[in-house]
Order: sequence, then structure tokens, then C-alpha cells
Amino acid sequence: MSATLNEVYAQLPYAQLPSPPLSPKNNLYIDECLYEQFIYSDEELKQIESILSSPVQSPIECPVQLSKEDILRNKYISMMEEGVEVNGELTPYLYVIEKLHSIGNNVINKKTKDAVPLRVYETGTDKYQEFWVHPMFLSLQSFQFFKLFEEIKENNEEDIIEIEIPSLKSFAVVLYYLYTGDKSKLFEIAKIDESLCKGIMENIECLEINMASF
Repeated sequence: MSATLNEVYAQLPYAQLPSPPLSPKNNLYIDECLYEQFIYSDEELKQIESILSSPVQSPIECPVQLSKEDILRNKYISMMEEGVEVNGELTPYLYVIEKLHSIGNNVINKKTKDAVPLRVYETGTDKYQEFWVHPMFLSLQSFQFFKLFEEIKENNEEDIIEIEIPSLKSFAVVLYYLYTGDKSKLFEIAKIDESLCKGIMENIECLEINMASF
């Protein structure tokens, strides 16, 4: 006849171990040990109080290292918000743009005293066109042109200026808008065909022209 589970359990060595005593004396001894761990001298208490009362130190903040493009972008945004320096004085940005647009038709793609040659390439091809442009018209309305002319000024470059855009066919239309601010004409031309409209929008996005400001 097989043994019952209780009988087998009774035969195990650890089954016969005595239970630990649960007398009040044991509990008192444990309490005394715990109490002794938190007994401090007056000097130690002062140190603890000093630590608890001292202000929490903030973690050291490492300065953010801005890229050259970020610095130029901040400068561009600051110019739009604070104004354009004209003859040593800050002039409201939109006022300057309006003045430029008022004379744009008379100087667009003309070799005037302050015009510079610009060679425009189409992305992924060898096609290009050349234009006479005025840095102020372009750099005040397009971040990519702003960055281009800032780099040219910093490096004292005198060669022909080059830039790459998605659509060469529609660049003249975008240039017309930068010189005149005529949105209605821009939309009218864009309606002529779908590819021209697409090229205009791609160029505006590539050059980062902020049309919402005008």
C-alpha cells in the first residue's frame, strides 16, 4: 500500500526543523538593532540638516552647438522680425519689400550697377540659364538666396554665382514674382499647364520663399 502525501512529507529532513521562537524578547532585540542604526552624533545631525536644507543643484547644461546654417537661419528670421538695415538704420521688413516690388519691373534681369550674374542649373541635368539679378531682391525673400549671398560675402567670391533648382523652365516666373510680388500674375501663369505649375511650387519650396509674409 502506497504511503500518503502527508507521510512522505513527514519523512523529509526539513519537515522536522523546529519553528523559530516568537517570544516578545526576540521582537525587542530586533527593534533595538534597528534603533541603533539611526543613532547619530550632533555633528552628523548638523551635516544631514545642511544637506537637506541646501538647494538642489541643477544639472550642468551643455551649450547647444548651432550649425552654420542654423546661425544664418536665425539671422534671416531676426531680419524679418526686427527690420532691414538701410543706410545704418533698421527699416521695417515689409516696407522694404513693398519698395522693392514697386521698382522691380524696371530692373528685372537688367545689368544695372548693383546687378550680378546668376547661373541657374536644373537638378540632375546639365541645363542652365543665366540671369542678371539684384542680391537685395533675392536674399530678402528667399532663405536659400540669403544663405548663398552671405557665404559669397564671407568668402569674398567674385566668380559667377551658381544655384541649383528643380525646374529651370519655371524659374523666370518665380524670379518675376520676387521682383514684383504679383501673386495674381503668378497664379495666372501657373494655370497655363500642370507641369509649369508644379515647377513653380517646387522652386518656391526649394528656395524657401515665404509667400505668406507678402
